[in-house]
Amino acid sequence: MSFDKLTPNQRIQAANIDCMRHPQFSRLAGVIAMGKSETSPAIPTACTNGKDKLYGAEFIGDMTRKQLRYLVLHENFHVALKHCVLPYYVDLFKKHGQLSNMAADYVVNGMIEELDPEFKFVERPTKVPPLVDAKYEGMSFPQVLHALIQDAKDNPEPQPGQGDPMDEHEMSPEELPVEAREKLEKMIDDANRQGELLSRKLRGDKEGGKDIFGTMAERRTNWKDALTDFINNVCKGDENSRFCPPNRRMLASGFVMPSHFDENVGEIIVACDTSGSMHWAYPIVFGEIARVCQHAKPEKVRVLWWDTSVAGDQEFAPDQFDKIGDLMSPKGGGGTTVSCVADYIAEKQYKPKAVIMLTDGYIESEYRLPELPVLWGVVENDDFVPQRGKVLRITA
Repeated sequence: MSFDKLTPNQRIQAANIDCMRHPQFSRLAGVIAMGKSETSPAIPTACTNGKDKLYGAEFIGDMTRKQLRYLVLHENFHVALKHCVLPYYVDLFKKHGQLSNMAADYVVNGMIEELDPEFKFVERPTKVPPLVDAKYEGMSFPQVLHALIQDAKDNPEPQPGQGDPMDEHEMSPEELPVEAREKLEKMIDDANRQGELLSRKLRGDKEGGKDIFGTMAERRTNWKDALTDFINNVCKGDENSRFCPPNRRMLASGFVMPSHFDENVGEIIVACDTSGSMHWAYPIVFGEIARVCQHAKPEKVRVLWWDTSVAGDQEFAPDQFDKIGDLMSPKGGGGTTVSCVADYIAEKQYKPKAVIMLTDGYIESEYRLPELPVLWGVVENDDFVPQRGKVLRITA
């Protein structure tokens, strides 16, 4: 039976099967098989809640097979990337509304066209043209959102090509118990892994090519472990010496040498960039900092909130470490001038043991740093290289 003779639901299933058999788009095979994939009279265009994919029968009625494949891939990439599931994405959607919807669409459409640049398998729908812009190529959702927010500030009037998103994104975490959400996240991870394996098999690619969902290997750096090591090493100190216990590093060489410690380890400063792309990372990173500090026990943790200047200064004593995530109060949000942190620390004559810089890395090219150990927690920006200090890549 020809495609034109199929019912709307049959057309969707045909497009699903096409995608699952395609060497590149079979990466989504596991996700396509998740949840419902059907038409709904309540949906004007298309929609996903992070698991189910729903389509308006009238909306897809006059689409060609290639156009429907594009739409099906669009919805399933939203699912694979957890745009409607991860809490920090949901927070960004709440805060930035239409810009978040646009950012998510730029990302998934870019991925579709990266995998089929000559449009041999897909074709852009025409009823609601997809948001596509080459300048966002290879960028993550937070990075695209950051760029859109900046563009909106610089150009308040809508720019050519800035249309409406092609579909609706239904946020689900608030209605889901934590256990159910975590189960769904694992289900998506497993589906992405299965799809990547199938795609490799269909491509006959022994090396595997580009693993677009990061399913086949761990990140280059386990940032949580590295953060723990940094804070623990800072808090150990080295002002005093003792032979009980001895220095374990030297024992293997046959030498009994003293270990070093401080009675009072001083404070740690966490200097946090308050640009829009950072907000999703606050609960995750500060939750981890709070957990580590409860064990390492610095004298205090000071959080500095900065944009073009330090706009907020919060101090946390040891009995508040477990509440840092709840008590943090971001201030600022316009611009990113990291030199203001060094200037502020010098002005206040703070004497911390170390500074942890949390930022998206979009800062001035020439900048000042405090003369202290510096750890950079860089959010969704693999290109940033600091003047000095260790870098942890913190990703969604």
